[in-house]
Amino acid sequence: MRSVAVVSLWLVVIAPLAFSCTGVVIAQDDLVLVGGNEDWVRWDSYLWATAPSAGRAYGVVYFGYEIRGEWGHRYNFWYEFHGINDQGLYFDSFGAPCDFPESTMENPRRGAHLVVDAMEQCSTVEEAVALFESSNLEFMQCQQYLFVDRHGNAAVVEGDHTIWMDGDTFALTNFYLSDPSLGGYPCWRYSKVTAMMKYDATPTGARIAQLLEAASHEGTRYSLICNLTEGIIQVSYARNFNHLVTLDVEDLCRDGQERISVPDLF
Repeated sequence: MRSVAVVSLWLVVIAPLAFSCTGVVIAQDDLVLVGGNEDWVRWDSYLWATAPSAGRAYGVVYFGYEIRGEWGHRYNFWYEFHGINDQGLYFDSFGAPCDFPESTMENPRRGAHLVVDAMEQCSTVEEAVALFESSNLEFMQCQQYLFVDRHGNAAVVEGDHTIWMDGDTFALTNFYLSDPSLGGYPCWRYSKVTAMMKYDATPTGARIAQLLEAASHEGTRYSLICNLTEGIIQVSYARNFNHLVTLDVEDLCRDGQERISVPDLF
């Protein structure tokens, strides 16, 4: 098993600050639905979008925050927590128990915003996973990424391991599926949504909303319900799943979108 090494302060802090997020996937009947709860310490989340360009194959819609010292840095910077591109590739970032990804240390370093490269250059989970697995993932010592595409594929990149969806449903919280003993398990949110999907995995936005509401709590800031087949995002704020704002990925990516406050959407 992977050994834990010295970890920089921001990587140590990311896990507890985002240690209760939930992601769910339902892929059947030629439909792919994804949902994610963002559970964090601040309410001031933002939405922005980038258009395709000479150096960017695909447009991307992002949800995230300006990091203001929470991870130990002396400077502010923007960080992407969720995203979906105009090819139907989706990602969600999750805090996880700190563990050193030894197997990638000889790979080239491409930076802590590797997920931006993936979203701008990849159209499938297979392509995104290949990019991550060929990169130095030292920055992922306390996090993992869920990728889902409109073809019904899903995988979580943990660092040393990649776990692929086997079936038509998938769920992720904040423990490593490859080794739950490292921490964060058992998880009531994971148990809740997996049990609910075994009972009813209807591929609709309404069912995804029910799953996310069941896994939400006082720390849930916003929630995303994404139809990857149709390129539609529905946003819920502060656990109000009766009030959803609908966004079209292609429209946002056509010309790009400067950062706007998620609370201001409501």
